[in-house]
Amino acid sequence: MSAAQPHDYDRIWRDAYGDMQEVGPVHRHMRRILRGFLRGLDYETALDVGCGAGHNMALLRQGRESTAVTGVDLSDEALERAGRSWPDAEFHRLDIQRERLDRSWDLVFSSLVLEHLPDDRAALGNMRSMAGKYVLVTTIAGDFERYRPWEEQMGHVRNYAAGELEAKMSDAGLRVERATYWGFPFYTPVARRLQNRMRSEPSYRRETRFLAQLMYGLYFLNSHRRGDLLVVLARA
Repeated sequence: MSAAQPHDYDRIWRDAYGDMQEVGPVHRHMRRILRGFLRGLDYETALDVGCGAGHNMALLRQGRESTAVTGVDLSDEALERAGRSWPDAEFHRLDIQRERLDRSWDLVFSSLVLEHLPDDRAALGNMRSMAGKYVLVTTIAGDFERYRPWEEQMGHVRNYAAGELEAKMSDAGLRVERATYWGFPFYTPVARRLQNRMRSEPSYRRETRFLAQLMYGLYFLNSHRRGDLLVVLARA
């Protein structure tokens, strides 16, 4: 599936993104799962593709104070926020579907980006060209049509069928080592269906923060073998 018109991610960052990336229960569990993936990886440099406002910078540096992390994103609004939060990091404006930097990093990391990209194959190829050791990505699996109102609000153009992303990464010249599907039953399908009736807000109200904390606790019961949050690790 492809988008008819490009999304205005500066507007989405102003009107929808924000607290969801910091305190949203899915994002918090995603970072918890990613820590398990990252713990076993040997890297001294990392490239965060679609870095947004820099929400994953601390994750990539956790326990690795000397690790140099570079961020790239298409949104000027996101890059401005990231630069304020991480003044010692390096950031570039880049469309990963069309461009790559003439450098390589031990780890190329991309979180919740591929579901936004009409040309995900080109993006994976560009990630592969910049990866010295690993590519680690997270994205959304499941039925796009079922969750279309939420997906389009967030700028999504696709969700991945089981095995689809792994096959595309292999086609890009990557060797898939591990894939985790997470979220059943309380995120997938329960919360995903409820999202269709909701609008995201950049700043959570008190009641929204309370609900997010409750959901975070409940989500510990979710399966790591089935669900719509997908994490894939591959070797370059």
